[in-house]
Amino acid sequence: PNSQDITMSNHHDRTQSHGNTPRPFVLINSFTPKPGKLDELADLLEAARDRFANEVSGFHGGRIYRDVDGSSALMIGVFETEDHYESWISSSLFARYREQIQPLIDSMGQSRVEAGNARKTAQHRSADHRGGAAA
Repeated sequence: PNSQDITMSNHHDRTQSHGNTPRPFVLINSFTPKPGKLDELADLLEAARDRFANEVSGFHGGRIYRDVDGSSALMIGVFETEDHYESWISSSLFARYREQIQPLIDSMGQSRVEAGNARKTAQHRSADHRGGAAA
């Protein structure tokens, strides 16, 4: 009910499936820290993730990973929809977060991943789109 009201808009939300059930919007951010800054960066990312869980609308949490050789960190974040993510990155809270990270990193990359139902196979999806077999 309320979630459908939120998703009705003039643009196409790419996180919406054919049945209008919202799919999570997943981001994978990779950070190359400045030499000696991996621990400080990882601590900052973990603290921010925990804080944002209560302060950022549509943020469902995330995980922080460190490369075993100490050369990089990954943060996987999950948002309810892409619109929630876009709202977050235009906020003043995000601007302050970015200012804290910037001095600790040499570079950053990002992948936007659409999450789907991992249990469905291509055959099941094909059958679902055709309406399945008649009973």
